[in-house]
Amino acid sequence: MKPTRREWMTHIALGVLAFVAYLIAARTARAPVAVVMPDWVPFVPSLALPYLLQVVVSYYLVLAVRDRALRRATVQAYFAAYAVTCLIWWLYPTVMYRPPMPSGWWNWPFRVMATLDLPANIVPAGHILMPVLLCWAVAIDRPRWLWWLLPAELLGGVAIVTTWQHRPVDVAIGVVLAVAFGLMLGVGRKRAAPRC
Repeated sequence: MKPTRREWMTHIALGVLAFVAYLIAARTARAPVAVVMPDWVPFVPSLALPYLLQVVVSYYLVLAVRDRALRRATVQAYFAAYAVTCLIWWLYPTVMYRPPMPSGWWNWPFRVMATLDLPANIVPAGHILMPVLLCWAVAIDRPRWLWWLLPAELLGGVAIVTTWQHRPVDVAIGVVLAVAFGLMLGVGRKRAAPRC
């Protein structure tokens, strides 16, 4: 079943609220704890475009899940995990400084990302929540999509780390949160076969 206009509008409004919550947490953090990227993680600013695409596309692609109950469970799991993530950001503010801004016109996506996304709210990675839940829902609802969606989301996951948005451990914590809330809110629950 296609999402209704109301569902679209609600999803857009909740997305705006989530972004505002992120901005408030990032810009009002007091005495954040500085964390450091492990030495073995490279800095690859050219992956900022896959990162930015993952953040936006994953959030809206969930509306392509045909099963309404599954779509609703996925969105609810995302916002529950995101609320806990925001709470952690407020209670345990963190910062991780990135390398200097790279030169060259081809690095404009990184400059956009660095301008919008301050080096704060590091623990846990909120950017991985929807990609994990989306892949899970698609595996149930549209399994043929996984051949292109899974590599794209994996590239986005690598980009989260190599653009120095989050450390690998922060991404792992985000994955655990997404799976935990997905299980609690029924993302993996077997759905009734669609009626013809």
